[in-house]
Amino acid sequence: MDLVTAALPVGATVFVAILGYLQWRRSERRQAENETVRRELEQTDRRRTAREPYDQRRREALQELLDTLRELEIRSRWNAGGQDLRAEVPKVNTFLIRHSEVLDDEERRLTGEFLDGLTWIDHHEADNRRRWEERRERQRAAHGTDIGPYESSWASTEPLPWLDGAQAAARKWNSARDALEERLRNAPQGE
Repeated sequence: MDLVTAALPVGATVFVAILGYLQWRRSERRQAENETVRRELEQTDRRRTAREPYDQRRREALQELLDTLRELEIRSRWNAGGQDLRAEVPKVNTFLIRHSEVLDDEERRLTGEFLDGLTWIDHHEADNRRRWEERRERQRAAHGTDIGPYESSWASTEPLPWLDGAQAAARKWNSARDALEERLRNAPQGE
């Protein structure tokens, strides 16, 4: 009995010490995990904060690019081949070079496709206008009548009539514009 009486307090003390040690280890592990999570959150916040100016410049560049391309389309429709828009291509290329740090290769490719399609249509309309004016002059000279100024379906918002390459060109610039607009919508919004 003396042995049991002496061993019982020692056993209880050891048991309590083991429980205390295990609890201490668990709380240390929890603190280490919390510290790791806190550091990761801080790093994520720092990365987000550092990325915000880039994201903002990217959104602005995409918006400016789309505005420029829309303006070219409007000018092309208003002029209907009266002014060669190929002269505008170097300006757009200069814009792409100036903003190359925020615009990626796919956006440059899409811009090229847009310009290819739009300038093809514009050049085609210029040829139509030139042929119309020649016909108009021949009509005036031969019969003294004026058939009127050139009117283009490109000036309206309706689809282009089926012409060689017109539909392919229209699809090209239209799909490129849609893809660029989608990229702008999907650009990070400072989340």
